[in-house]
Amino acid sequence: MTLKQLEAFYCAATSASFAVAAARLHLSQSSLSKRIAELEQWLGQRLFDRSGHRCQLTPAGELLLPQARDMLSSADRIRASVGQGDRLAGTCRFGMGELAAMTWLPRLVARCRQDFPELQLEPHVDVGQALEQRLEAGELDFAVVAGWSSRSAIVSHTIAEVRYGWAGAASLLGGRRLLTARSLEETVVITMPPGAGSTRIFDAWLTANGLDVPRRLVCNNMSAIAGLVAAGVGLAFLPEGWLRQLTRRPPVVAIDSDPPLQPLHYSFQWRRDDIRPLVALMRERVVQEVDFDSPHPLFAHQ
Repeated sequence: MTLKQLEAFYCAATSASFAVAAARLHLSQSSLSKRIAELEQWLGQRLFDRSGHRCQLTPAGELLLPQARDMLSSADRIRASVGQGDRLAGTCRFGMGELAAMTWLPRLVARCRQDFPELQLEPHVDVGQALEQRLEAGELDFAVVAGWSSRSAIVSHTIAEVRYGWAGAASLLGGRRLLTARSLEETVVITMPPGAGSTRIFDAWLTANGLDVPRRLVCNNMSAIAGLVAAGVGLAFLPEGWLRQLTRRPPVVAIDSDPPLQPLHYSFQWRRDDIRPLVALMRERVVQEVDFDSPHPLFAHQ
């Protein structure tokens, strides 16, 4: 029995498929299967039931899983105390929403390239619900998502709070600077898609205050939403950092709302069974670099 065999088994047992596990370990699927087969031969037990559409753990596999986790954790502790515990190599696939991508993602990637020159980073930008699904399936190593996950397999660690405010074109508002139930009914409200964290807090705000938005325009790009607001298409709620940038130039103005929108908490999420040092080290860098208030220069003046 080798650590590589245990690693292959553990990764396959905690991923949605052998293909996903092989990608996580940067192996071909045949190499992953070979390592698992060698481990099964050494143990004299089948660890996966391959008769169905998806491989399932056998009773022997269920018994081995926590022990494999402990052995791999012990190997990581030895590496950290005796060897180079902060050396990362291979590929790190992670997910972020558009707001993170347009603010601090470039700084995070630059920092990690400096700290971990042998680590290849693959950021994936999508709405929060899609990122959580991919994280749970083992397709991502971690994700930065708005809110906390309700999935039992995922751990959420709060890293930041983002406050939102309303904006609209002066021509559309006609001198009004207070958002009312009537203005929500009469004006188009521009939002991100339903799976986005900002849209979820908006829908919760509507429900809590007994409000409705009969005219909604959904757009999956924040810069495009800002442009639609400036063109007088409708109202939108934007992060305060973006709102300050946008209202510096006419014709966009800020609008008060009573009650205000609730702050949106962002969390670093990872699989509960992921024990690799990669996750802890990347979480440290994310906490150090997170800053949702400052749009990246490439987007700040769009």
